[in-house]
Amino acid sequence: MLDRFGQGLPDPQEETESPELPVDECANDECQTWIYRGDKVWRYDGDLYCKLRCLAKAMGAVEMKA
Repeated sequence: MLDRFGQGLPDPQEETESPELPVDECANDECQTWIYRGDKVWRYDGDLYCKLRCLAKAMGAVEMKA
């Protein structure tokens, strides 16, 4: 009988990529923080950004008071 628990979770020891190695860096030139597997990121035009603030900055947004 197959159910949603029939396969189980993947074995972390079988993963081929090391979780310690960065997969990319933030595309914001002022930041360039390393991005690691599993990090929450934002993608725009194929680039990855580590924070929403970095994405907004790269798009030319400015922070100001109304």
